[in-house]
Amino acid sequence: MIRLIISDCDGVLTDGKLYYGAEGEVLKVFNVKDGTAIKALMAEGIKFGIVSGRGSAALASRAEELGLDFCQMNISDKAQAVAAIRAQYGVEVEETLFVGDDTNDCAVRSECGHLYAVNDAATELVNICDVQLKTAGGAGVFKEVLARIHGH
Repeated sequence: MIRLIISDCDGVLTDGKLYYGAEGEVLKVFNVKDGTAIKALMAEGIKFGIVSGRGSAALASRAEELGLDFCQMNISDKAQAVAAIRAQYGVEVEETLFVGDDTNDCAVRSECGHLYAVNDAATELVNICDVQLKTAGGAGVFKEVLARIHGH
């Protein structure tokens, strides 16, 4: 049973590209299908949030819009962050799912019982993940995650 889902942002909720506006602001493109699936997961009582190595106002806005349980940005030690979040919510390793895309997500392997990699993830992550999703980052990954959790 999954009680906690943690997602990376860039390369999972987005296609991993960063767009910079004329004033230096960072623009990101989020998929509406992810939002719908995330809200459905949270409605089932699953705690959901983001642990990202980068920070941006765009990510903070998206997290607030979705009403996420947490959004941690500029995290250099994702394993430590995941362990602290699990402790905060009283969730065991085997009840935790992490979805990532890059080598810095490999560190969470010991802190989550379920590690998913997006379709276009780094080889290092694919080699240690439990599931390589069919969906690429930014293309509605959590619609597939929701279906997998429900056994479809």
